[in-house]
Amino acid sequence: MNTFYIARHGETENNKAKRLSGWIDTPLTEKGLEPTKLVIEKLQHLPKIDAIYASDLGRAFITAYEIARGLNFTQAIIRKSGLREVNYGDAANMPSVKAYELYPELDRNTHYTPPNGESLDHMQQRILQDIAEIDAQHTNATIVIVAHSGVMAALNANYQGVDFGQHNISEAYAHEFIGEFTYKNGKIMSFKEFKGLE
Repeated sequence: MNTFYIARHGETENNKAKRLSGWIDTPLTEKGLEPTKLVIEKLQHLPKIDAIYASDLGRAFITAYEIARGLNFTQAIIRKSGLREVNYGDAANMPSVKAYELYPELDRNTHYTPPNGESLDHMQQRILQDIAEIDAQHTNATIVIVAHSGVMAALNANYQGVDFGQHNISEAYAHEFIGEFTYKNGKIMSFKEFKGLE
């Protein structure tokens, strides 16, 4: 069985300004990669890393590049659009408070689709499809993924068997957080925080 480690991208200008991003490619802040140093410290003692995948959004790919460099990983980083954050549609780039006022079901109702966006349910399904594709390409591998907080929430909600919308608003994943998970037959079999090897 493959073992996955998922890290979040560094802090962005929209994170700092408390704006929704989704598919908007907001740049990293001046100190945005500071938390990534902690991610590298936690991952550097793994016996091996067979592959690194990243969301194709810039903030995730730049973070993945920094992690790869810090781990002396020299293979290509594989970018996948299916690992993107949820598409907020017309709510993207809005201050969070304003977005939730205009679209009160945005981060709570798993089946709500904002104008020109996608539902959390649709996002979760595309993420699981991408994980299935990645999993099928490897055997007993150690795989690092660099993506978004919402992607972590989607995976953990699937593991726990809970409503994604409710989990998404109750669980926050810091920029230095690493999730460790396994996958089998369309289901996340385990999900826990990885704090490094003892």
